Amino acid sequence: MQRKTLAASALSASLLIFACAPEGGVNARLMRAAAQGDARTVAALLKRGASVAAVDEDGWTPLLWGAAHGDAPTVEALLAAGADIEAVTPKERETALTLAAKWNRAEVVAVLLRHGADLRRRDKIGWTALMWASLKGRTDVVVALLDGGANIETTDGDGNTPLILAARQGRVDAVKVLLARGARTSSRNADGDDAESQAAAAGYPELAALIKAR
Repeated sequence: MQRKTLAASALSASLLIFACAPEGGVNARLMRAAAQGDARTVAALLKRGASVAAVDEDGWTPLLWGAAHGDAPTVEALLAAGADIEAVTPKERETALTLAAKWNRAEVVAVLLRHGADLRRRDKIGWTALMWASLKGRTDVVVALLDGGANIETTDGDGNTPLILAARQGRVDAVKVLLARGARTSSRNADGDDAESQAAAAGYPELAALIKAR
């Protein structure tokens, strides 16, 4: 929980910095416009020669900021201009698809998938976009990723599947979607826990019963 809170605070702080920063050059302005979801300004700056390959002091590209902020038109404009769809954040190794999934940007996820984003890419801790969406209960994103061909039985280094991660956090709607799409309730992680036992251990007996009934 602390890690999630710190991550959210870091993103909010970065967006505030962009909002309050001086104008700077066209690349700095492009970064700020992408972070604010200002598609019109992004398009104008691209015409003036701003680079989609520009990076800020943290190594983030305009596309990464656009994906995290959640503006589909901005992401579309950056991709049309040649932005690297598989660029990653230096610290967490997150792609635009992972960021969009984590921050519940279903429309952005759809745009990225149409442009061929790799569903198999993993971040620093070995998680895919589907794993993050499942853990956080981003149901619309889970549906979009599965429709795009995401592997419903993918596992992390500890053997956790998307279903196990969703069950652990009590994400009822995400669990229902995963079950309806054929997720195996028999899959167990490295500790021998399945989705049912994870839900029960986390204090979600009704969810555990729902999983057991499948």
